[in-house]
Amino acid sequence: MIPLTQRLLDYLETVSGERPHLVAEKAAGLPLFLRERYQIQSLHLFGRRFLLAMEKSDWDAGSPGEYENQAETLRTQLGETVVLVLPMLPSHARNRMVRLGIPFIVPGSQLFLPTAMIDLRERFSQPKPERGKRLTPAAQCLVLYHLQRHSLEDLPLRIIAEKIGYSPIMLTKVKDELEAADLCGTSRQGRSITLAFKVHGRQLWERVQPLLSSPVKKAHWLRWEQPGYPALAAGLTALSHRTDISDDRLPTYALPSATFQANLERGLYRGCQGPEEANLRMESWSYNPQLFGDDKKVDPLSLYLSLRDSPDDRIQQQLERLIDQVSW
Repeated sequence: MIPLTQRLLDYLETVSGERPHLVAEKAAGLPLFLRERYQIQSLHLFGRRFLLAMEKSDWDAGSPGEYENQAETLRTQLGETVVLVLPMLPSHARNRMVRLGIPFIVPGSQLFLPTAMIDLRERFSQPKPERGKRLTPAAQCLVLYHLQRHSLEDLPLRIIAEKIGYSPIMLTKVKDELEAADLCGTSRQGRSITLAFKVHGRQLWERVQPLLSSPVKKAHWLRWEQPGYPALAAGLTALSHRTDISDDRLPTYALPSATFQANLERGLYRGCQGPEEANLRMESWSYNPQLFGDDKKVDPLSLYLSLRDSPDDRIQQQLERLIDQVSW
C-alpha cells in the first residue's frame, strides 16, 4: 500500500501544480491518544503554511463528531487550525465535516480548506447505500460469515476484512451499508470500530434475506476430466447432499468468478455449447464459496439463495427443510 505521505504529496501536486515539502512538527505536548493517532507535519501551499494531523494507518475511520472534537483539541493545544489528513472518508461523513467547517484532506479523493481552496471531486467514494437496497457481495459475505462461521461482533473492522478477504477500506463501506439497512450499529473500542448486530440467528436471517442476492453470476457447461477441490458441489448437487432430492444427470459445482476464468485460460477445463458435450455445470460466484462451505459442498444459506427463485415445487420444499437444518 502506498504510504499516506506519498499519496498526499502526489495529490497536492496534481491539484495545485506544485509539489510541497513536508516538515515534521513537535507534538510532545499533545494528549497521548492524539499522539498515538496522528503524526503532526506542516507544509507550504499557495504561499501559506498549513499544519497537518496525519491519521496513522492502523486506525479505523472515525465519525465526523470524533474528528470535530479531535480537531478542536489539536487547535487548542497547538495554537492554530489543523488540517486532518485521512486515508479515507465516506461521502456522507465528508458532507457533515464540510458543514462543521473542519478542514480535511483525503489524498486522491477530497480536499476541504475553507480559507484557501476547496476540491470536492469524489473520485473513489461511493454514495451511502439506500435503505432496502440489495447488499453488495462484500456485505453479503460478512453477514453470511457471521451467521454460519463465527460471530463478528466486537472484532475490529480490519480483522473482519482479513477473515472474509476484503480490504479495510471496503469494510468501512460495508459498515455503512449494514448501518443504512438497520442491521447493525457500531462502537469504537480503542483504535478500532466494531459491529453490533441488532438481531441474531434466525431472526437476523429473516430480516436480511430480502437484501441478499444469488451468488451465481453465470452458469457454464464444461468438460473437466477430474473435477474437484477447490470447486465445491453447488446447485441441485449440493441440495441432494443435504436433503432427499435427487441430483441432475450432470453435477453442479461452484468457483469464484475470477478463479473460474483463470482456470479456463489455463486450459484446466473447456467450455461447451450445451449439456450434450459437457460432463458438469459450473457456477461462477460473486464471492468465494470456500468462505462458508466445507471441503465438498457450498454452505446452506448461499445454496438457498442460489435456488430460491426456482419454479420447481420439489426444490422449494427441500429449501424449507434446508433452512430448518441450520444451527442458528
